[in-house]
Amino acid sequence: MNKEKSKISLRLHPLDLFFLIRPPMLIPVWTFFLAGSWRSKSLPVGAVPSFIKESLLLESHFWLSFIAYSLLLGSIYIVNQIVDRESDRLNEKLFLIPLGIVSIKLALTISGILVIVSFAITFSYGLIYAFFLFLSLIIGLLYSISPFRFKGRPVIDIFSNGIGYGALAFGIGWITSSNFSLKLLLFSIPYFFATASIFSVSTILDIEGDRRDGAVTSAVRFGKAAMLKISIITLILALLSALFLKDLLIITTSLISLPLLLNVFLRKKRKFLTLYMRGSSYIFIILVAILFPWYLILLFLLYLISKFYYKFRFGINYPTLLEKEKPK
Repeated sequence: MNKEKSKISLRLHPLDLFFLIRPPMLIPVWTFFLAGSWRSKSLPVGAVPSFIKESLLLESHFWLSFIAYSLLLGSIYIVNQIVDRESDRLNEKLFLIPLGIVSIKLALTISGILVIVSFAITFSYGLIYAFFLFLSLIIGLLYSISPFRFKGRPVIDIFSNGIGYGALAFGIGWITSSNFSLKLLLFSIPYFFATASIFSVSTILDIEGDRRDGAVTSAVRFGKAAMLKISIITLILALLSALFLKDLLIITTSLISLPLLLNVFLRKKRKFLTLYMRGSSYIFIILVAILFPWYLILLFLLYLISKFYYKFRFGINYPTLLEKEKPK
């Protein structure tokens, strides 16, 4: 249960600035980034043990890219909070900017600094890397900022998510570990479709809130039934393209996720929508964490810190691994 607004301290705490970039939201793109790094090597299954050993001692080149991409996305999430501050205040979803704990001026300053640092520390990575980073920034900003506001435009919202948080995250991970090639574009296809499938379900969960905010998302325009069809079609396309490209990460995740999504058609309850979203995400994260064991430690530490922060700062039980269905 949330603290009453009057009981939330409006004094800026050091951890507030860290959580302004919403670290838990970085987990999906981190995972796709790492998947891109793995796929760029085009290694057979038999090479997995040696790859795991190498992943424990990654070079500074990798870590700088990982940090730079995280900072860039953090800057985008800050802008998103600024744009949505009124709806977040009314819906009591976020507090730092809506309650004025972090001023808009300070938030914009931090966002700008993060972008500059992101490009500065990867300046020597080449034009193609910079282009991918820049494209991620542009899509992320256009997703929130009017008059473009991709998040409130049918179909465009699905494509921008699939490209921005699926294909580009995968691509930046690829370029970090290997040279750019046209194979990157081909190998990113399953990740585009996988992201589109998850996002299509997430828009169903947000229909009521989006309608209140006047956002005409794909789910608001086409309805729940249509979005479920889009979700299952894109998941099947992710599986088929992964089979063609011999991508075991997506093949395994899709095969396990497909029954979860089909279950949504049979039992039309919110908890089954979230079960598909979270279940498929957890499966994918676990598979990637097998390749990068340190990643599991990072996620565990982030989970503990986030739990502590949101509980004692705002009285919120967040993040949660599972979502209980709300009583009617």
